[in-house]
Amino acid sequence: MVRFTTTTLSLATALVILASGCSSQLVSGADAASGLGSCATLVIADPATSLDGYTRFLPDDKRNNPSAGDPSYVYLHAGTEAVVIAGPDVANAGGLFTLMYPGIALDGADVVPDGYTVRVNSQLGYGVAIEDFEYEVALARVEMCEVNQVIQSRFVFAANPTASGVAHNIGITATGVPAQSATAPVTVEVR
Repeated sequence: MVRFTTTTLSLATALVILASGCSSQLVSGADAASGLGSCATLVIADPATSLDGYTRFLPDDKRNNPSAGDPSYVYLHAGTEAVVIAGPDVANAGGLFTLMYPGIALDGADVVPDGYTVRVNSQLGYGVAIEDFEYEVALARVEMCEVNQVIQSRFVFAANPTASGVAHNIGITATGVPAQSATAPVTVEVR
């Protein structure tokens, strides 16, 4: 079950996964579960949002669904599917590729949430802006990989099992440091 709560993770809760090598490209289909290929990866996971039983997809794998309100929308089935969206690349200056009091929190939750904020450490974070956000998706985890002094990031959004609607223009930006690349907004429909 996916619960939508504000969560701040301690360093002990954040996961560090070690693997071997890294790809700068997202992969599709069943391989989207890993998304980053293999490399030393830092993961910030929201313990209130489980991905158990979810299948992960890249945006292009779930577009052009005739049931979607628009062919450009990423169409997810509620409670069973997640989308992996690439974040902006960031140059790795000393100390950026480390977790220090990491966390995922709703942004603007005191009134109406506007998306999420992600804290990696005191220097690096991410902002996730979502237009017309009504809890259709939950930011379940952020995966970061360092390749050739560049931090690549992937954001995994789980489709809420009790929601139905459209999260428009999910945009991800780096905060605290300049990004080397920008990412195009992604609109996700959950039914």
